[in-house]
Amino acid sequence: MIEGLTIVAVIFIIALIVAMTRQDGGELDSYYDSSDGECYEHKWGYTDTRFEFDGPRTVRVTGDRYRLCGFTMPYFVPFVEEVLGVPITPEEMVEEVERQRLPEAKLDNAFRSAIDKCFGRERIGSSDGERLVHSHGQLSVDEIYRLLYIGGLQKVVDVVIYPESEKDVRDLVELATEHEVVLIPYGGGTNVSGALACPTAETRTIASVDMRRLNRIEAVDEENLQATAQAGITGKELERELGALGYTSGHDPDSVELSTLGGWISTNASGMKKNRYGNSEDIVLEATLVTPSGDVKTHRASPRNSTGVQPRALLFGSEGNFGIITKGTIKIHKLPEVRQYGALAFPRFEQGVAFLKQLSADGGLPASIRLVNNTEFRFGQALKPSPSPFKAVIDRVQKFILFKLKGFTPEEICGCTIVMEGTRREVENQKEVIFELAKDHGGLSVGAKLGQRGYMLTFGIAYIRDFFNQFQLLGETFETSVPWNRIHDVIGAVREKLVEQTAHHQVRGTPYLAYRVTQVYHTGVCIYFTMGFSGKGLDKADEVYHDVEHSLRQVILDHGGSLSHHHGIGKVRHSFLSQIQSQGAIEVIRQAKGAMDPKNIFAIGNGVFAEGN
Repeated sequence: MIEGLTIVAVIFIIALIVAMTRQDGGELDSYYDSSDGECYEHKWGYTDTRFEFDGPRTVRVTGDRYRLCGFTMPYFVPFVEEVLGVPITPEEMVEEVERQRLPEAKLDNAFRSAIDKCFGRERIGSSDGERLVHSHGQLSVDEIYRLLYIGGLQKVVDVVIYPESEKDVRDLVELATEHEVVLIPYGGGTNVSGALACPTAETRTIASVDMRRLNRIEAVDEENLQATAQAGITGKELERELGALGYTSGHDPDSVELSTLGGWISTNASGMKKNRYGNSEDIVLEATLVTPSGDVKTHRASPRNSTGVQPRALLFGSEGNFGIITKGTIKIHKLPEVRQYGALAFPRFEQGVAFLKQLSADGGLPASIRLVNNTEFRFGQALKPSPSPFKAVIDRVQKFILFKLKGFTPEEICGCTIVMEGTRREVENQKEVIFELAKDHGGLSVGAKLGQRGYMLTFGIAYIRDFFNQFQLLGETFETSVPWNRIHDVIGAVREKLVEQTAHHQVRGTPYLAYRVTQVYHTGVCIYFTMGFSGKGLDKADEVYHDVEHSLRQVILDHGGSLSHHHGIGKVRHSFLSQIQSQGAIEVIRQAKGAMDPKNIFAIGNGVFAEGN
């Protein structure tokens, strides 16, 4: 009898190991719901999606857009309470403040008459709601928390204009120049660097230029694998239309559902699958920038050229300072034959980093590979539903293998999610290289399903911030690029400084810090930090948060990290620029703006043009 049970147990464990290492069949799936929907005015995302309590100690996500939706999460609240040391209960929730009527718009009769005549009233927005929505991005504390729970923004736009063609944009720039009106380009509103905030010292009329009606693909060149699209097209719209033709741009940022092509260019954005498709500067071959002094563009998009200083360089990272981006010509790729997922567990984060470094050097990077630290690994586990009886047994056996047989520890284990796509042969080769190399670094394959779930969770996780804000939990992400030899120095310094700063400000509970390597390069990586702490009981909690975050950015620079990898500079990082750019370089940028925009119509004030620089 005992011998029979032993045989069953061995068979069960073998079956589990097979399940942990099995890869999916490679069918192309969708990471997010490709349908449109109504968006929140100020919070992140769609109104059909939100975290809510469905019991005293459990939460769920409404709707069905994401893999997070539709089930009870019994582990989420206990995990957050354990990590932060503060209660998360319905009784701790705070109400949004009542928003006051905005100051009267500063809009002189001559300009109003001119835009009425040029655009018609249906393309001009002047309500308080429209003005407020177009006066901020998605910067967590300085914009969203301050707006919803403190009482508003310092300054808002006076009018919103909705162009529907490139000619509309040129006409608007001409009118703004004539009447000396400030223009602020607006795309998906997903910016997290304060770039959409109105400069507080500006005394002229400020008009937000909402580009989302310029959302068409103008041409697809299948022979040369190019497409030209208008700048207001969102990532979701772009991929939906290209996908119907059998193509993809490959650009896959967390904000792909809402952010726009123009926004990707103006912030010099990066996507999670950059290993295969490139960053925005690699994907975009050419773009058009409309300025008061004329269009900045190159007439023919070619694979590469050597034609002197290239004006397209002025578009990437321009952050609305020079003009309005109206369209771009991008590379497109045939949809991959197969897409497969994988997931690895490493005993320690350092082993995962060593694995990534060798994988990069050996040329084996898949479309996406991301390494999360122990805190973020446990956070992902906390977002799971209660397991079925059979799954509970599987989980227990899996933990036995990891923690008893393999010697992993719950306090140090970290995870790595993998997306491989291309031809079937490419993917098979990648799998062989990745999983064999992982073994050399102590890694263990834990199955395609975990890899798929980890990748897809990315697109729903931003809603958690707005749930936390209700408890005065202040949190934000910030990223940096770091050389290989400084990765652990930067992480250690950030962790130490956060503990020091929150103790100095007498923050309630324990600060939260998670981090992950999201992009891998030949010379280093992008580290994406998530930081948060309780603002309850703090005087001017938003200012405390800003001070703490500022100190963390400085310590990153001090230990060899960059100021930003893909979020841009905006207004929250401008004070660090003198440590990044020489004075001569800053002057070149300023003089370029002076040539393109002599009346400073695009006085959005980002980067080197921010107030105080």
